[in-house]
Amino acid sequence: MGMYTELVCAFELIEETPNHIIETLEFMCGQREVHPDELPDHELLSDDTRWEWMLRSDSYYFDGKTYSKIEKDNIIGNCYVSIRCNLKNYGDEIEKFINWVSPYIRKDYEKYFIGYKRYEEDKEPTLIFV
Repeated sequence: MGMYTELVCAFELIEETPNHIIETLEFMCGQREVHPDELPDHELLSDDTRWEWMLRSDSYYFDGKTYSKIEKDNIIGNCYVSIRCNLKNYGDEIEKFINWVSPYIRKDYEKYFIGYKRYEEDKEPTLIFV
């Protein structure tokens, strides 16, 4: 049946984030019904991955409900991303997602903590730094 991996992370996007990246994140979070016209060129977004619904995936193996959202702050204009999901990470989709989004994350210092991932059988999470 397969094992699940939980992903919990949050980050702020840099101001220079291209619109098609934001639209793709909105689609992945379920905030956009229409598939983006322009997809970023990255292995995560190939046909053989499950990128379209990975940030909305859920199971009964982890406490908490899936919640993924990209939100624009109306005062300062920055975009914030909050993700809580769990999925069968067969194709390393979580690692590919972090690799894809990393260049657009605002970082205050060299190794910036954004969250964690936790495999179903692990007692402790793996911290994620970008």
